[in-house]
Amino acid sequence: MTTITATSTTSTITWSRARKTCGRRRAIRLSEYDPDMLMKPLLVQPRALLRGTFGKYMEGYSCMHLLRAAVNLGIFDTASEPVTAAEVSEAKGTDAAFTEVFLDGLVQMDLLEKDGDRYVNAEPASLYLDPKSRLYQEHTLKGIFESMDSWTQLEDRLKNGPRYLPRDQVFGERWLKSIAESCSGGEVGSVVDAVDARVDLSKYSTFMDLGGGHGLYTIGFVHRHPNLKGTVFDLPMMCPIAQENSRRYGVPIDTVAGDFYSDDLGHYDVVYSSFNLSTSDIRMADRVFGSVNKGGLLILRRHLSGTSTNAISNVQWCLNTWDGKGKKNYGGSWLPTSEGYLARLQELGMQLLFRDKTDEASELVYLKKPL
Repeated sequence: MTTITATSTTSTITWSRARKTCGRRRAIRLSEYDPDMLMKPLLVQPRALLRGTFGKYMEGYSCMHLLRAAVNLGIFDTASEPVTAAEVSEAKGTDAAFTEVFLDGLVQMDLLEKDGDRYVNAEPASLYLDPKSRLYQEHTLKGIFESMDSWTQLEDRLKNGPRYLPRDQVFGERWLKSIAESCSGGEVGSVVDAVDARVDLSKYSTFMDLGGGHGLYTIGFVHRHPNLKGTVFDLPMMCPIAQENSRRYGVPIDTVAGDFYSDDLGHYDVVYSSFNLSTSDIRMADRVFGSVNKGGLLILRRHLSGTSTNAISNVQWCLNTWDGKGKKNYGGSWLPTSEGYLARLQELGMQLLFRDKTDEASELVYLKKPL
């Protein structure tokens, strides 16, 4: 350890180049200018911090603004066929020279490809950013851009608390459509494949997706297993979205509008539920048990843990609030009872068949009701 002391008329400054204190790196604080300090290298250099670490953060921030501008200006619609920067500039009313620089930025982000002086959508943009694509992530992008705006209010939210939003505004039509968009690139097939690897659905006749919202999982299961008559049970405001998707994909399914906490759920051979309160809330255990026919299956796709360990994601989660929301991502009043929920199902007679971890944050649980 090297100690440098400088004396002034106002104070004496001691600087220690101790790299660790009690196993943790100690911050260096200076209150006076010291010529000896000017000559000694610090553990962290200003350039490394400001242009290195912070520069990487800034690059990500800049990329998001490039993306937002491109979406709002309709660049990916225009670039579905090869175009020059001049053609884009004329079509969008933008500065010609700046437009070329802007498009080159999208090339660096792997959203556009450039051949000579012509630009065209790269595959990710063609799939998910072109409004003409059936996989266009319209509602997901709007949510991302609104999150960007929320971050600009961070200081105000820290001082005055998170912004309160009505629950039906948070979990409304756009939220559900964004979920449908995000699972439309193969996620539905992956879930159906995982279930088929564990249980044989060919012996069953009726299927309900409890809280099934957009209906894509029901559509996937029924398409794979035509022996199943599929039903989505969800709130009245959600059912039209499932009906719309049923028409789009040409797979007939039924919808039942209701509140699964209070309304009759019916009785089905296979009950499936994905990432909603009916997979974890112990208050739902008896109701869910009652909805499964004897000899039938209950398949739950649910979060593994109660809260996110990503501190930055948790900050974003806390920018807004609504009734029943937890302080951390995926944290809510129901989650601490999730193990109790499975225990209650087994107390009622359900047999736990499999419990498969599907990724770091979720699992698929399979239970069977005895005859």
